[in-house]
Amino acid sequence: MRLYAIAVYLFLYIPIGIIVLFSFNAGRHASDFRGFSIQWYGKALANPFVMEALTTSLLVAFTTAVLASLMGTTAALALQNVTGRLRALYDGVIYVAIMIPGIVIGIATLIALVTLFDAVNPLLAALWPTNKPPQLGMGYISLIAAHTLFTMALVIVIVRARIAGMDRAL
Repeated sequence: MRLYAIAVYLFLYIPIGIIVLFSFNAGRHASDFRGFSIQWYGKALANPFVMEALTTSLLVAFTTAVLASLMGTTAALALQNVTGRLRALYDGVIYVAIMIPGIVIGIATLIALVTLFDAVNPLLAALWPTNKPPQLGMGYISLIAAHTLFTMALVIVIVRARIAGMDRAL
């Protein structure tokens, strides 16, 4: 049994280790390892596009983590009082969000947001009192909202598992 666990860990972590090893390659090609160097990290950090992408990723990650933790914990606490079919429905939605691959959720969320914005923007234009109505579109807010909704499912499952192990009197 222990041998299988070791084999699984090796299968999962050896490719990651190879990627990390070759990230320090002094050569120009991944297939040609020429020794250790950090020159490529310096070039990446000097590239303004890479730095802008890193800044965006960190901003989205931090904001998403905070929002998902707050809303997921609140949802987990509220779901402790829900019973019956409604509880089964919520559990199903939460676990489906975890089981579906992230790329599928990302594409589905993109399609849903584009469809929603295409439906709402003409309504805003018709109802807005001035000639310049706001236009809903993709940006930081939609990106953070999509990541928060996906991550909330993980927070809910983790917090509910911790709550289940606690004394009910608390």
